[in-house]
Amino acid sequence: MSQFEKLVRLREFELDERRRESGDILNEVNMLQDEMIRLNESLKVEQKIASESLEARFLYNEFASGVIRQREWLTAAIRVKEEEYESSREKVAHAYGEMRKAEIVRDEAVKNEKQRAQTLEQIEMDEIAQTIHRRKIE
Repeated sequence: MSQFEKLVRLREFELDERRRESGDILNEVNMLQDEMIRLNESLKVEQKIASESLEARFLYNEFASGVIRQREWLTAAIRVKEEEYESSREKVAHAYGEMRKAEIVRDEAVKNEKQRAQTLEQIEMDEIAQTIHRRKIE
């Protein structure tokens, strides 16, 4: 395995790591959004219960205040995680660019090596042809 191939594998590994990290952050964002949905659903259930019961109306205000605090916290947490996700996407894009550069360098090295081998082979064939030609003349 050439040094260029090792470099490409390293860059691929780094890209996979960045993608994994980005996926983990996206999962966290999704979990927080799911929690927000559950919170809103529980609020609707409590509103229905409070509308049907006089005793529940007194407790509903406390519940609603808690829901508002939780919603604010979740909104802030989602915003932070979305910013982290955007940053991780930039890291993925950068890692992809680095991997592509490494692939291009590797491909150029392979092409140059192949061309060098063909040139050496052609020189050898030319020498053989010259030797045969000289022998015919002699």
